[in-house]
Amino acid sequence: MRAYVSWGSQKKTGETHLATHGDVIDFVNFRMETADSCLKLIEADRIGDALGLCRSLLEHYLLFILICRGDKYFKVWDLSNKTPAEFAEFFNERKRAWEQERADGKTDCVDFRKHPRAARHVMLVYDGIRFEDGEKLPVSMYYFHFEQFRPEIMRLDEADYFEYYERPADLKKAMKGHRQEAHLKYRHFLGYDALVMCLELNGLIDEAVRHRLEAHYTFLGTFLHPTNNAVRDLHERSNWHSGTPMIGMEYDYTQTSRLLAYSYVCYLLAGILDELATLFESSPKKYIADPATAALRAATSAVPATVPYFWFLFNEAPLYDKFNWAIHHATDEQLKEFGGYAGVPSDLIPFNQHIYESLGQGLGGWSNVRVGQYISPVLGRSH
Repeated sequence: MRAYVSWGSQKKTGETHLATHGDVIDFVNFRMETADSCLKLIEADRIGDALGLCRSLLEHYLLFILICRGDKYFKVWDLSNKTPAEFAEFFNERKRAWEQERADGKTDCVDFRKHPRAARHVMLVYDGIRFEDGEKLPVSMYYFHFEQFRPEIMRLDEADYFEYYERPADLKKAMKGHRQEAHLKYRHFLGYDALVMCLELNGLIDEAVRHRLEAHYTFLGTFLHPTNNAVRDLHERSNWHSGTPMIGMEYDYTQTSRLLAYSYVCYLLAGILDELATLFESSPKKYIADPATAALRAATSAVPATVPYFWFLFNEAPLYDKFNWAIHHATDEQLKEFGGYAGVPSDLIPFNQHIYESLGQGLGGWSNVRVGQYISPVLGRSH
């Protein structure tokens, strides 16, 4: 966060001021505030609440990836009024027509496909928006969906709440249309499932990253939504039930839970700031004369080197995960081929969905007759 604040005076704008860059910085500023709140909660030993806030930070991080790099966007064709058979016939017919238009250079739609999460809907995929001179938009279409979305319009009917004057019929009809539009924005672009789908559409996550994302999102969600024992399990002597009124629990949070919360904040901030740095580094010189991101990049790149024992979304599998997988799944031939368990490629190792327990196990030291010795990065550093 210090590197981010310092970066503000280091970057140099070009001859043309781009208001969008200010909007992006404003977006990041509020994520910094959330991260700072997480740190304050951790310092106050409110780990469960900090992890709940990390869920919000994670969703904003996913959206920010799309804002910065989500060039592919789509329009939705709702054909849910057709029967499955009618839809299949219509889809095949229209896809053949699109293929011919594409071959003749008569459309800039790059893909014509069925919507993966909405039955009998078609996705018309486009590859970025450019100005007449060929320059790309400074941010993707996902920013404008975010900017225009209002949850109160989607969920609340103003007729159910206080109004000074009854709205005329034409305005009521217009507001109904706005509610439907907001619902579609959330369903297709801004809800969690929509964010994941859009990240996959843009090739920004693969299946392995999606599995890790689902695990982290679900785990953090247990501290945000009613989930029995989610916070209790992070405490020392978590099976102790006193039945005495108090704030929280009489036993402290474990050191592992504190480290876990810090790890989430570190990786989420590093991810957000890497996206920001990439956006400014790729900006035309007329907007950004010098992005001056070297110190920012140095701060973000230190995270996986300093916190290698936490497997987030895009970093390599920790040594413990490789060690644990090798014990149960690696053959002797594989261990020889990879030069020991440390050389096992990350893409061979499934993610351990038990995030808290796996981190705790990776903080200790282990040995196996066949695989060898595992020394925790934390213990090794302290020695």
